[in-house]
Amino acid sequence: MEENTTTASETDDLRSSLEGAFEEKVTEEVDTPEIEPKTEEAKAEEPVDEPTESENTSLKDEINKNSSKSDEEGDKKPFTEVKKPNQPPEDKDFKAQEDKESAYNVEKAPAGWKPTVREHWEGLPDEVKQEVMKREREIDDRLRETTQARQFAQAVQQTLSPYQHFIKAEGSNPVQAIDNLMGTAAALRTGNADQVADLVTQITNQFGINRFGKDMFIQKLDQKLSGSQPPPESPEIAALKQQYEQELAPLKQMQQQMQQQQTYFQQQEQQATQAELQKFAAQAEFLNDVRTDMADLIDLAAQKGQELSLQEAYDRACWAHPEIRNVLTRRQQSEQAQQVNETAQRAKRAAVSVNGSAPPAHTQTSGGSGSLRDDLEFALSRMSK
Repeated sequence: MEENTTTASETDDLRSSLEGAFEEKVTEEVDTPEIEPKTEEAKAEEPVDEPTESENTSLKDEINKNSSKSDEEGDKKPFTEVKKPNQPPEDKDFKAQEDKESAYNVEKAPAGWKPTVREHWEGLPDEVKQEVMKREREIDDRLRETTQARQFAQAVQQTLSPYQHFIKAEGSNPVQAIDNLMGTAAALRTGNADQVADLVTQITNQFGINRFGKDMFIQKLDQKLSGSQPPPESPEIAALKQQYEQELAPLKQMQQQMQQQQTYFQQQEQQATQAELQKFAAQAEFLNDVRTDMADLIDLAAQKGQELSLQEAYDRACWAHPEIRNVLTRRQQSEQAQQVNETAQRAKRAAVSVNGSAPPAHTQTSGGSGSLRDDLEFALSRMSK
């Protein structure tokens, strides 16, 4: 019984202590006066305490803090953007510049087109012309970029052309033949003594002994390898050669001067011919189409001892070309029709302006409502009076 009494009293003391502490806390909260909210200026003047890890700064406080700092630093000049030199233009100007650079000259049709096709160039829309000229420019660029490769291929083909029958006889092709030859040259340059000896023996058997016979070719090869030299020249012959060279020296000098003068005159003639060709090409519309035909006509006339000018050769070549002849014929017909129309209009105006008596009864009259033939006949009859 004594133990139970002691435990109950301790529990009552703990409960009394907790209730007393709670009543004191409530009393302090009631007695604490209300704190008025501080204004923004007061907050700005108060020192800012360093936040602890548990405190979180709101976005509004950060904005107010930065705004107060901006007000205090109001004497500083505002930021102005400075345009740096050598900077690319603005998007609008840059686009205009690109459009200007991308525009092509569309006054004339591409020179590679046929004459009859070039006649329709003026009727094409500008967008189509620009696209066509763009494509032509791309083709020209690609041809210009591959010039060296095409020249190299042409040079290789010309070099191998005289030896095509050897390549075909061996059942090979140009690429394989070049590879075999370069391999043989590399082996002769970089191989050791045994390798070079084997290769020379193979070449000797294949191209020497089989063609000329063993004894003859071996004898010739031995003479060459032994280094046998021809007998030295006698002093008398050497003196005669020296005297001969001295006597021919003035003639050689004169011949050299004549060659220089001839070369100079040829260059002058070529320059004059080139200038004449450039001047003629500026007004010759179909020159690229008939260039080869003109050269043939000029060569043919020269063989006959006749002189044919560029204009004459150009006219003959144009009229001999079927497509160009059709174009020129249509143009002439159009010009003739225009001339006839202009003549009729002038005659009609002249008939209206002629003053005189009324025409005879048997003369046909025209009040402007007749046909073109009637107007012409009327005008001519009035003028004959």
